Amino acid sequence: MFNSARLLDILSIPDLLQNTARPIVRAVDLVSGKSRITCIDRRLSTKLFNVLDTVCDYFYCHEEVSSAHPTVALFLTHMREVYGLHLIHERYLDSDVADELARDINNALYAFLREFKSKAHRKCLKNLERVQNRNQRSIATYVNSLFDQHAKLLVIRLDIGYREDYYDQLTLDLVTNDRNSYLRRIQNKYPALVGYIWKLEYGVDRRFHAHITFIFNGAVHQQDISLGRTLGDLWEDMTDNNGSYYNCQIRREEYQRWGSDGIGMVHYSDTAKRQNLLNALSYQTKLDTQILAVLPAGRRTFGRMARSSIQPRLGRPRGLL
Repeated sequence: MFNSARLLDILSIPDLLQNTARPIVRAVDLVSGKSRITCIDRRLSTKLFNVLDTVCDYFYCHEEVSSAHPTVALFLTHMREVYGLHLIHERYLDSDVADELARDINNALYAFLREFKSKAHRKCLKNLERVQNRNQRSIATYVNSLFDQHAKLLVIRLDIGYREDYYDQLTLDLVTNDRNSYLRRIQNKYPALVGYIWKLEYGVDRRFHAHITFIFNGAVHQQDISLGRTLGDLWEDMTDNNGSYYNCQIRREEYQRWGSDGIGMVHYSDTAKRQNLLNALSYQTKLDTQILAVLPAGRRTFGRMARSSIQPRLGRPRGLL
């Protein structure tokens, strides 16, 4: 099984290559008629050869290039054209084979760098920022529509992930299925849940984890710390205690001191706290290059609870105080 976390190293390659003299790799003669491939810059050597190994292993498990990060996809696309890339560690290659392999690797790396600097690729990276901005606007509309229906909302923020001794068993499909099952269970268990927003992230230290903001009808639920603990315990239970969580509600006093408290009970008329809530939620739309690097194209890193058709709120229109 391919470990997609290895693709993260590709993101550092452009900067390393741009400061490297050419040729980047070359064939070095060892004995008569035999050569091996080496990197000119010893500081780059380990990183580059590890990334080339990653490319080989990637195409051993995948027929096509698919990455949510444009730079990772671009690198894989160019390097897959190098025939015999799996031979880079052979110590006694035929000299002609080694010369051809070194030339093909260099040409692929040069082509990657040219396209990396192109307007087309910069546009692809810029499009990621546009998605982030669009998601921020969408979240603001989503939360404001909830306040249009409810005088107060109880907001609970949980960070869910997995225990370290379970990291080696994690796959994207397992993590996705666990999250979806968990959110369905919460919806079924709590009819007063009116919305949620989730963001999937990846970190070298924490691997796959998610930030989830649950939004409840504040007329039904008022105890955010105890409810947050119950929601977290449910995550641990459904993952057979392989999951872990952090209940952000216990830090509310810190948020209050910092003037950034946007969790707990939020009233419709409390414009300051509503803005703090939107500010906190904007983090969940922030561009995360690490998760994009390890995800195949088309997989979501951000989502929210679908809302049923909403009837207009009865009564006199409210005005903010």
